[in-house]
Amino acid sequence: MLARIFSRDLAGVWDAHKEIVRFKIGEGGGSGGSPITPDPTFIDVQGEGEQKTGLCSFSNGVAAVTGDGSCSFTTEFAVNDWIKPGARTTGAPSVSPYAPGYPGTEYDEWGQIQSITDNNNLVLTAPYAGASTPEDRPPMKATAAQGPLFVFRKVLNPADVIFFGALPAITEVTTLVAAAEANLDQLGGSPDFYEIGGFDEDGVMVFYCTFDVQTKVVGVQLVTIIQLVF
Repeated sequence: MLARIFSRDLAGVWDAHKEIVRFKIGEGGGSGGSPITPDPTFIDVQGEGEQKTGLCSFSNGVAAVTGDGSCSFTTEFAVNDWIKPGARTTGAPSVSPYAPGYPGTEYDEWGQIQSITDNNNLVLTAPYAGASTPEDRPPMKATAAQGPLFVFRKVLNPADVIFFGALPAITEVTTLVAAAEANLDQLGGSPDFYEIGGFDEDGVMVFYCTFDVQTKVVGVQLVTIIQLVF
């Protein structure tokens, strides 16, 4: 992925679909907000939770979550864990098999598990407050200790991604969370951000990094500059 991005520094036709176009900043990246060494297998930010087996559906105002027959609720989840629908995996635009989805297909509304009936049926402690999923989605998990993690997504402006032609090749990405943005998580608190992931138009993660925890409150603007050196 990085090789394709930095190839822009060379003469030739540039594949516009490999631009870095959005970022996610989230409550993930280590216990208590301490920076961690990124896992090279990451395909999404930790704040999205951990994707589990199968596909399932969520309905607004309904406490029941139903699997499509391929889920493993009894072995992969426990009472008091949190669950939410993951990214859309089919449909247009096309989605890479490694993609965490594309804008408008992911939801931060978590539900806490009250009981697990079997591998494809569980009940939340309250009716699901998020939007109904028009198609089955992979279930995402956050443990009871982690709580309902919060992620803020934003499209990058062209000026936010600067390509340098010097050797070594350097790409600089500026992520901005404005003073009026992302001040409340779904529980009414202020999110503690300490991870950032950048994604291309296919939803493929291009970079991932963590930093010292920053609490987002009204009136505070967060600006993080990531320098990718190739």
